[in-house]
This record gives sequence, C-alpha cells and structure tokens, in this order.
Amino acid sequence: MQYRMKLLPLMFVFFGVSLCEVGNISEDDGIELERQVEMMNRSPVKTFVTEVGDTIDCIDIDKQPSLQHPLLKNHKVQKEPTLHLTSFGGNFSRTKSIQFGYRESCPIGTVPIPRITKKDLIKVVSLNEDMTEYTKYGAYGRLSIYNITVAHDQFSSHNLWIETGPKDHISMIAAGWMGNGYRDGCYNLFCPGFVLVDKGVPAKEPLPASTYGGDQIEIPIQIEQDRKTGNWWLILGDSQTKIGYWPKELFVYLRDGSRHVAWGGVGLAGSNGVCPPMGSGHKPDDMQRLQWIDANGVLLLPSDKVSRWVDKSNVYDLQYYRKRLRRPFGYWITYGGPGGYCR
Repeated sequence: MQYRMKLLPLMFVFFGVSLCEVGNISEDDGIELERQVEMMNRSPVKTFVTEVGDTIDCIDIDKQPSLQHPLLKNHKVQKEPTLHLTSFGGNFSRTKSIQFGYRESCPIGTVPIPRITKKDLIKVVSLNEDMTEYTKYGAYGRLSIYNITVAHDQFSSHNLWIETGPKDHISMIAAGWMGNGYRDGCYNLFCPGFVLVDKGVPAKEPLPASTYGGDQIEIPIQIEQDRKTGNWWLILGDSQTKIGYWPKELFVYLRDGSRHVAWGGVGLAGSNGVCPPMGSGHKPDDMQRLQWIDANGVLLLPSDKVSRWVDKSNVYDLQYYRKRLRRPFGYWITYGGPGGYCR
C-alpha cells in the first residue's frame, strides 16, 4: 500500500534516524477521542472537498482549534511576521520546488482546517505513545520527496528540528513531510498550538514525488523565530509562503532562540518489527541542504561541531557532506534506506 505524503507542522519527540512501534487505543480512550473530535471541529464559514477526498472546513482565523491551548487563552493572532526573509537562490535543471495552495481557497479571514475524525486522533495518540554553541533563531533545509511503499501500520518522516532544554523537559519544534500506511491523516493541526495564518495552504494534501535517479521534487522548509514577538514561524517553498506559527507561550526553553537545530528522518516499525523504507528506499539517498539562522536573520552553514547519529537497526544510513560537494551552500546530508526487520 502506498502512502500519501503530507506537510507536517508539529511538535515531535524523536530525532535522527530511529524506530518505534505503534500502540493500541482502549475503549475508554475511544470515548474520550470522540469527545475531542466534537470539541475540535468548529462551525465552518465554508466547506469543500479536495481532489483526494479530504473535507476542508474554512474556519475563522481567530477561532481555529489550535487556539484552544490553555496557554493561548489571551493570544492575539499575528497575521504577518516581522522577518527579513532572504532569497535562498539556487537554480538546478533537474530540481523542481513545490508550489503550495488548494485549487479552491478559503475566504479572507479564514484558514483551511482538515475535518478531524476519530481515526485521525487514534493515529496521533498511537504515535505519541511510542516515540556550548551560538544561539540559533531558525533552520532551513530542502527535502527531496519520494513516493515509497509502506505497510498499513508503518510510518516514515523527514524533518528539521528546533530543540533546547533538559532531556526530561525538552522544548521542540519540527516540520517536514511524512507518510503512513493508514492513508488517513497526520499530526498537523490535530494538537492545539500551531496557529494557521495562510488561507490556502494544503496542510493535508499529497505531495508530488521525485524520480529515483531522475528529476527531483524538493520542499524548501524554514522555521524562524520572529525576534519582535518571539513566535516561531513555518515558511514553505521558494516563494516563502508564511504558513503560520508556534506561539512563544508554548515553550519554556525556546523563548529566545535555540541552542540546537537538527535535520534527519524517522522510521516507525509495524507490529511485525519491520521498519518502512526511508527517502527513496535506497541507502542513503534522501537529500537535504542545511543552514541555520542567526539573530540578524543571516543564513549560516553548520559548524564543525555537527554530530551524526544513526540507530543500530542497520536498515538506514546517513552521510554528511561538507564543502567537498560542488553545490551552492556546500553543506548537504543524504540519508534513508530500504527498511527491513529492525527490532
């Protein structure tokens, strides 16, 4: 079964290349999830169905579900960031960048929220159950996208992370693309906290895929803190579409920049202990260009202190290329693998 690749604005608990199992949902949990579904789905201004059958509700931007977070009770939505966005450049004959937007858009003053189902929340709960440097104010990466085959209970993702804090109470933000054999959703806006601003972003749409050994489809992803408000913005594509932000109130250790940024992928095993393919399904192959952002909004290359971590499953690998590659920006990583038994 092939999965659908979707955007992933979320708070995530894994990093590097790792694996984990999906848990089960009890009957009592199911009743609670039904209550949450009813609470999270708001009355829409407009509703439409996408080409792949997802129901999208256009919700008043100030009434979106993420604002139910207790720390955002008095939060005022920031409609535009005060960032000095830098053009990343780069012109590659065999590389295309994704353009974002539904064919049908929401009215001004509303944002597109995928209709939440109990099955969506079950997936979120299951995955959640299993899984001295300069201050950094953001991270950037260009992630190659592939359409690979996974089992019905496997999961594979490609992300960049912002993270700071002690191991038992770390503050973390992650964004990227993911796939799962359930074909029915991902984290995105299911958990309160991420404030959606763009009225046309396809937060749950399938993404076009690269051809192994041929043309590449990339998704440029940037997370950057607005130094005036402290909010962390998600920016996608070469057109630098400002999708939305994670309010600073959500984080104890990310109020003023971050100590660490990271790039990589995650693979979660199915019930049979077999991990899914990652990247193109070859070892290693998925490509990311790496940069981080300083207090002045300047894009900088990773330092020599970059650490490399790969799990011990032997089904994935990672290669880190510094200035040896004759490419713009100079710093790249490749990672991924065919998957296999990894327990």
